[in-house]
Amino acid sequence: MQRTAEETGRLLGVAYYRRMYPKVNRARELMEAGVIGRPVLAEATNHYWFNLGHGRDWLADPALAGGGPLYDIASHRIDLMNYLFGKPVRASGHVSTLVQPIAVEDNATVIVEHASGVRGVVDVRWHSRVARDEFRIRGTDGEMDLTPLNGPRVSYPGGEEQIPAHANLHYPCIADFVSAALDGTPLRSSGASALETEWVIGQVVGPSHRPAGH
Repeated sequence: MQRTAEETGRLLGVAYYRRMYPKVNRARELMEAGVIGRPVLAEATNHYWFNLGHGRDWLADPALAGGGPLYDIASHRIDLMNYLFGKPVRASGHVSTLVQPIAVEDNATVIVEHASGVRGVVDVRWHSRVARDEFRIRGTDGEMDLTPLNGPRVSYPGGEEQIPAHANLHYPCIADFVSAALDGTPLRSSGASALETEWVIGQVVGPSHRPAGH
């Protein structure tokens, strides 16, 4: 898709909409200001119980979804780490199906090394009755906590802020695409940036799933 977009001069955007969260961009500003020193480790977890028969069964069909929580949940957090910490240069992970009676994995753990030196750890699970939506960034001089990721809170050494997302979580992503199409502003979540997230996933699931060119 990205190659076709380049060949035809078309715009390709991908809905990794958390790049547009105001608190995520505030976290970027705070890191650049040095509030936690040099960032060295980021950790993200998202756990919940996947219920079959509630209109989302296609997510458990490998022919339709390609995989389970690695694709559904981890991809967004991997992309967010790429957005915050730069190009991924090495990645590995483990997937398995432990609890759910489904044909895709019900859990995945991914480790990513970024060119900046930050190491990211993403753990996602469809078999937890305890819901978690954690995102923490640890630096040489302190820690920043965005837990819950989908909530408004961001805390850091010496401060805490409440910065809510748009009432429609997807609206800023759509507005960003429209602005790119009409005004030529750079896309914050493009096909090119999404390929880096896909590359990480490919390192976990194997060569047959990796996009061409990686």
